[in-house]
Amino acid sequence: MKQVDKLNPVNKNRLDLIVDGRNIFAVVILIVTIWLAFSIPGLKRDPTLRSGLDMTSEEFHKYEEFVRNFGDEEFILVTIRGPKGADDARMLQALQKITKAFKADPKVTEVLSLSELRLFQKKNGLFGAMPVLDEVNGVLRLPQPDDLLAMKKALPTMDMLVSDDGQALGILVKMAEKWKYDPEAAREFKQQALDLISANTPAGTDVRIIGAAYIRLAIIRYNIQTGIIFGALCLLIGTVVSAYIFKSAAITIITNIILATCVVWVLGLMTLLRIPLNSTTALSFGFIPIITVEIVIHMVVRYHQFFSESHDKIIALKQAVRWLTRPFLICSSTTAVGFGSLMISSIPMVHQVGFIMFFGVLLSCVLAIVLTPVFFAQLKMLDHAHAAAIGHDGMSVFLDGVFASIRRNHNRYVLFGIAITTLLFAGAPFIKSDTQILRMLSDRTQEIRDIQQVEKTFTPVNNLELFIQARPNAFKTADAWRKITQLGTELRSIHEVAAVESFLPLLEYIFAISSDKKDADIFKDPGAVPQMLMLITLSSEGERILRRHVNEDYSALRVSIRIHNSPDVPIGTTIAQIRKTATRVLDGTATVTLTGELSLVADQTSELIRDQIKSMVIAAVLISILMMIQMESVILGLICLLPNIPAVGTVFGMMGWFGISLDSVTVFAATVAIGLAVDNTIHFLTQLKREILLNPNMQVEEYVGKAYRLTARQILSWSVITLMGFLALSVSPFRPVVFFGVLGCSSITVGLLGDLIFMQSLILSSATVRKTINAACRRTAA
Repeated sequence: MKQVDKLNPVNKNRLDLIVDGRNIFAVVILIVTIWLAFSIPGLKRDPTLRSGLDMTSEEFHKYEEFVRNFGDEEFILVTIRGPKGADDARMLQALQKITKAFKADPKVTEVLSLSELRLFQKKNGLFGAMPVLDEVNGVLRLPQPDDLLAMKKALPTMDMLVSDDGQALGILVKMAEKWKYDPEAAREFKQQALDLISANTPAGTDVRIIGAAYIRLAIIRYNIQTGIIFGALCLLIGTVVSAYIFKSAAITIITNIILATCVVWVLGLMTLLRIPLNSTTALSFGFIPIITVEIVIHMVVRYHQFFSESHDKIIALKQAVRWLTRPFLICSSTTAVGFGSLMISSIPMVHQVGFIMFFGVLLSCVLAIVLTPVFFAQLKMLDHAHAAAIGHDGMSVFLDGVFASIRRNHNRYVLFGIAITTLLFAGAPFIKSDTQILRMLSDRTQEIRDIQQVEKTFTPVNNLELFIQARPNAFKTADAWRKITQLGTELRSIHEVAAVESFLPLLEYIFAISSDKKDADIFKDPGAVPQMLMLITLSSEGERILRRHVNEDYSALRVSIRIHNSPDVPIGTTIAQIRKTATRVLDGTATVTLTGELSLVADQTSELIRDQIKSMVIAAVLISILMMIQMESVILGLICLLPNIPAVGTVFGMMGWFGISLDSVTVFAATVAIGLAVDNTIHFLTQLKREILLNPNMQVEEYVGKAYRLTARQILSWSVITLMGFLALSVSPFRPVVFFGVLGCSSITVGLLGDLIFMQSLILSSATVRKTINAACRRTAA
């Protein structure tokens, strides 16, 4: 006891206050917890996912300018496939009724279907904007196949209104801006659409409803579900493992009470600071339990160690608090820094999760340190017999066997550790990034299955938008449109491009009809383009279609590009190819911006990945400094890094060798791995340092063995809980979250081997490392 106190002369009295004043602290914490609990119902949610966008970025401002010129490109697509095909009179009649009902919805601003679409045609010697659907004796019919094909070429949007096989029909619906990001409005529209279609179409009609609104709903729903399931499973796992470790239902219940208190404080903090519950902050409640359980595990084991010496509960609690507070604060600080480094991101959602995890981890640490003595002081079973039960079980036998193996094979373990680390880092050059948000959802989700079915029946639905700007009236000239012809040809040669939609095919179609020549060339007559444009504006339908592609002063043009979005082609590659082609073709004619929501999210995800690579470096530097502070030695702090290098290498190796893409979720894995991996190393090396100072006459194998026995159980217990917590992420329907769990599991497993085998093997096998540790410990003691 006296030897231990000499190591803590400054902290002794201050830290004893935690035990002596435990009842006061308990009352204060209880009052604050009740207050925060009552504030939690005011916690806001972010159902729009708008916090996933950096609205200050240049890309976002350019997207806003595009929307001001041409309107929002976001539509909901409703598709219906009847048992007798699209030309069935009942289906076309149903289409007409459904379209009218959609147009009557006050939340809808635009509806486009074959029953409402009017296109310039020539019928019975008359030329003008006429309905696409033919009506014969009151019965609606599709146009003749050749005419329909010509219309689809002229107006590519028709690809979504009738399938190429003539079996399915589509309706494009645009929600009012006020309701665009309202999840309840999207859910209500979908249910109303299903009821309406069911009432008006033949039995057996297949219905699919897709759109960005439903992808957002899915992301929100599945992420919050994942967060809840993740937190619940972490709680369950922590409870089971705690029950095994502590051999006491009472201690397990206490652990869960402390854990619940920490969660209430974090939720209350979010409410007070107006941080919304969204798809990223929801995941934080899985990590809080993991960190809280670690502290209780160490406290129980240390308490029993000191109780066996003093046989006095309060003295043992004080000694445990004095012994563990500094390592806990440093460990929590390293984890908090790992998460807190996410705050450098300009994307609000990522900044928020970094902020809440930074303070949440530190809050959990402080609450666990303060509350554990409050409950333990009241327990009667924390005696010598209980300590013996905890210290002698299958886990202890296993760890004794592991250390015996280390003594015999430490040289082999060091060589194996170096080899596996080298192999892991060798996979880093093969890492690929993927910024495609749709690939976040698993193929087993209904939303993705619906999209796949629609694309199989109709056409690819993923759009990129070219925003082309030139001088006023530039797009009234044949020369400008000739460039657009060349642009369309070259864009279609890109493998991932499925279709190019511009206003040019409609101009050519109308010119061909008006001239009665199918092979008429609009560019041979310099006055043809302005004449056709003027003709189109004579009808409200023509004006509407025109303004979705060309602005009012003819200085800006919109070209939509549908892409296949193949899983083996990163969207960044496709974006780069399109941007490069458009810039080259239109050089000297117009400036080109590639935009649209898909491009915006991809660009900002790329920025996020770059930010998090920076944050990983910042986290590594700050964590190294914290370890040096804890060990009171630069050299010992650097030695702390050694067993964690394989854990970080695991993240890079798994991503490179197994094809796990770097995306907006997996990019956090390395930073989190750094923050979590060092905790166990700090506990072992802190104990090792103390054993060297307390037992200067021991042999190296003896003080390594004693430090191992006093920390290995806690290290293994916490690592198992953390590993299984990450494994719980496999329940998520989000690929990146599942992969994040896989990377976390792998990193924790390799980190555990580093802390339980590699570190000890390195010390036993290297005289240089032993001398360095000894010298550093002596200097800090002096």
